[in-house]
Amino acid sequence: MENTSPHGKHPTADPVEALRNCALALTKRAHESCGTEALEPDLERALEILRATPEMRQELETELISLIDPAREGIVELVAFTMHELRWPRIEQEIRGRVTGNIGNVSNIRLYEAMLDAFSDSWSDRDLYERFSSQ
Repeated sequence: MENTSPHGKHPTADPVEALRNCALALTKRAHESCGTEALEPDLERALEILRATPEMRQELETELISLIDPAREGIVELVAFTMHELRWPRIEQEIRGRVTGNIGNVSNIRLYEAMLDAFSDSWSDRDLYERFSSQ
């Protein structure tokens, strides 16, 4: 089989599956490490996947939405990092719905609020990431 991808790129793969694999790696790495430095290469890769396939945005949004239930380490960073850059309204709306729908579950509300905060230019955690620290 011939590699039809541009020079220096990986062979064409399913972006949804690639995002899912990236999310799995992030959840594992988040439990094994302390801080965001260890997560940043996978976060950058996830952002690249989301940007590189605009024709699959709806499918990628659906995958991101499926990942946020339940909110957990690694996924919070994935959504916050990518959405600070992309600001997809559907993702923001879904997270807002979870903030109001998790009455009584303070832990989940805090995690959803952390994701929601990333949609702001004044995102409080942006300094934790090299990509955003100079902004």
